[in-house]
Amino acid sequence: MTLAEVLAALAVFSVVSVTMVSALGTNFKVLATADRRSTAESLVKTQMEAINNSSYDSTPPYTYTKISNIPVGYDINITVALINPETGAVSAVDLGVQKVTVAVTCQQRTPPEVLVMESYKR
Repeated sequence: MTLAEVLAALAVFSVVSVTMVSALGTNFKVLATADRRSTAESLVKTQMEAINNSSYDSTPPYTYTKISNIPVGYDINITVALINPETGAVSAVDLGVQKVTVAVTCQQRTPPEVLVMESYKR
């Protein structure tokens, strides 16, 4: 083998190696993002199901209990708005319908990622 052949082989090997490492790094980032998203979706659905299975809270400040076992790096925020069932507008008086919003925040990213789900409770 000549020096030129060795250098050409080394150059090809270097290009292939850098491409493979770059692809693996991108793949890792995509998998980590998908994992965070999947965890947030599971948390928001589980929290909303727990709220839907609980009894209607008719006394201010209209709070619902957070689920237990929230993974580290995630937070759940629950907000309740009173709704007029005839108009669909926000109401100052409890007329038997609440719009419940659950927001799951993944604080493992900067800025934090937020997933929101809304539902109505009677």
